[in-house]
Amino acid sequence: MSKSVMVHTGHISPPPADALLGSVRLDVIIARGERLSERWNYDLCSPFWRLYVNRHPGAELELEGRRMSLRAGRVYLLPAGLRFRTRVGGGVDHVWQDYIHFEVGGFPPALLRKLFPAPIVLPAAPEIDALLTAWRGGLGADGASVSDLAQRLRALALVHAAFALACAQASAAGRAAWAAWLSLPPTVAPALRRIEERPEAPPANAELARACGLGTRQFLRRFGEAVGLSPARYALERRLALAAEALARGDEPIDHLASRLGFADRFHFSKAFRARVGLPPAAYRRLHAAESKELSSK
Repeated sequence: MSKSVMVHTGHISPPPADALLGSVRLDVIIARGERLSERWNYDLCSPFWRLYVNRHPGAELELEGRRMSLRAGRVYLLPAGLRFRTRVGGGVDHVWQDYIHFEVGGFPPALLRKLFPAPIVLPAAPEIDALLTAWRGGLGADGASVSDLAQRLRALALVHAAFALACAQASAAGRAAWAAWLSLPPTVAPALRRIEERPEAPPANAELARACGLGTRQFLRRFGEAVGLSPARYALERRLALAAEALARGDEPIDHLASRLGFADRFHFSKAFRARVGLPPAAYRRLHAAESKELSSK
């Protein structure tokens, strides 16, 4: 008589490190090219990442009093939260820049700051060159990106490859912080999901703790270890990132945007946004509107 074999086909939980990595996501906000002029003179602390690759020399960044020239053909990544000033060098007529603004989610902000405390200059890599060429091929003569799925996927492929290369060249201290994060049990993942679902009105700490099967004090300790921020601060960071995206992309009234994202009023929203980004919301919107206007006139 043959013996029957029981096969379990239920869900198999991934290892803790895989579960943490599975929450990581990259999302493109803006992807296009433009001609830089003397108007490219901004003081920013961007809530999202930026990929720059210039076709001509002449553009510069200033960080903590130090100037950094952007070499033609090199790919640069500017991490979120980095304070910098932009300019086109004297005597330069114009510089064409292809750029992608993108968001990195799922990583603790404190970990990203340890991994990437400064701009990243990517080494020459054939896979990056191929993806860059493919993405540039979908840009119009004015730098505008064709609005279709294939072009969006090309931009996503480029930022994924660039971010992977940046991770591979992280410092020893950054890699140690990375290893420590991967060793944490993914106990706060349910809390992160709930905050992402409604950052404008995040659940109370006690509710988040219950979702994670923890007591409130233990939850707050675990959340701080895994994310590097308190739940309230993490929710604020998400709301400000969503606000920056809305201001750059649309014309929603600022009062309405403040209310939609859970701020008491425009004053409190503007104060928090300026502290994070370096510009008040109206000025941040004008910055992006001026870029669009300048592009449309070319």
